[in-house]
Amino acid sequence: MQRRDFLKTSMALAAAAAMRGVTAQEKPSPRWYKGNIHCHSQWSDGKDLPEVTVNEYKKKGYQFFCLSDHNILQTDRLRFNGFAMDFTPKDLTPFEGKTSFWKRVAPSWGWPNLLEEDIKRAQDFFGADSVDIIDTAEGRYVRMKTFDELNAQFGEPGKFLMMPGFEMTAHFVHTNCVNVREDYFVEIDDDGQTDALLKKSADTAKQTYADYDQPWLFTVNHPQWQYYNIQPSSLISRPDLIQMELLNNGTGGPLCPDAWTPESFFDVVNAWRASHDQHLLMGTGTDDSHGCFRTDYLPFKAWQHVRCSELTPGAIFAAMNRGDSYCSNGIELEDLAFDGRTLQLRAVEGEGKYRIDFIGTKKDYDPTPKAYDVAASQGLRARQIESYSPQIGKVLATVEGREASYTLQADDLYVRARVYRLGENNDPVVRPESGLLDFAAWTQSYAPGQPLETF
Repeated sequence: MQRRDFLKTSMALAAAAAMRGVTAQEKPSPRWYKGNIHCHSQWSDGKDLPEVTVNEYKKKGYQFFCLSDHNILQTDRLRFNGFAMDFTPKDLTPFEGKTSFWKRVAPSWGWPNLLEEDIKRAQDFFGADSVDIIDTAEGRYVRMKTFDELNAQFGEPGKFLMMPGFEMTAHFVHTNCVNVREDYFVEIDDDGQTDALLKKSADTAKQTYADYDQPWLFTVNHPQWQYYNIQPSSLISRPDLIQMELLNNGTGGPLCPDAWTPESFFDVVNAWRASHDQHLLMGTGTDDSHGCFRTDYLPFKAWQHVRCSELTPGAIFAAMNRGDSYCSNGIELEDLAFDGRTLQLRAVEGEGKYRIDFIGTKKDYDPTPKAYDVAASQGLRARQIESYSPQIGKVLATVEGREASYTLQADDLYVRARVYRLGENNDPVVRPESGLLDFAAWTQSYAPGQPLETF
């Protein structure tokens, strides 16, 4: 499907969904919603029990949320094993008639253990009887609350939307399936080829949810992690994949000199897509949290704002697919508009000085990748990755302040914007642990003739 046709279809579906059962006069106005669709709990390798995790995001003002644990949905099927763990007891008698996933308490911290302190935190929040515990001869077991139980406890129509989902984890290729009720697993080939794993994961998702009666979303996660495992060519060859993490709090600047960053990855893919009249790649923002009270993962430091007229999966996904969203780790936007030619944005007023960069690629850029050698790291072998021309993703204009606009020139393929706070000496504020801009926002990319119409 061509980009313009896809956008027309997405907007039509979003408008139809928003209009079901209401008149034009009753239709709510579009607004920004804040959410996170990539997060972990003790259902896999997160630190907190799921009810603690959900509660913390709701308290922080998030309005849509997906608990995307590795290779597992939070269903009521009785089980004792999951992502890289197996706590199956020899004696199943104490668990007759029980449901959900049970995890055995460990004596000390280690990935992906559950500790007594994690249980106590949940009990302090919700009461001593809130956690289902069984003491056996093989140890203490704790039951994880299912999605339906969590949704009943925390979900509020129009205020806090919970969506079931999981992170499909195959080798170092991670993808998210959001608002789904059935999971799948992709077998890992011995050679672990990235493109083959990505293709298998995406194609399996399409097959699994071919007749699904609910809107669902597929995203490609953190291309830079663990060591440049997903290359720009992987997304250039799959124009049907629309969503990918632009901002993941767990990954930051380049691990190797002159290698691509998540931002330049998007520019490479979108330069190609814009020049071939394909739907542009859209960016998601997540913190990929593995614990709300951990200091090493810095939770609540990256998220996504989506503009739509109702807090439903269909409205949120349609807005994300048409580019009516932005990623943030601190700055909020009052307004964002693109009329097919001019991109305008205005940030909410805050402390300090702001700067806005407009970024794009010219039509005469060189699309040819070159092989770039990277050394062995983090237990992974030395490899070659793609290196691209510095003509891709250049700063087209810079404006000091919180409000600016840029009109596409005849030789521009697309434009996107980032707005960030300035520190001393008017230098960008950067997080030392990741190299990411601190207190910033990133818009989607927009190509000529692709108006950003909300409704």
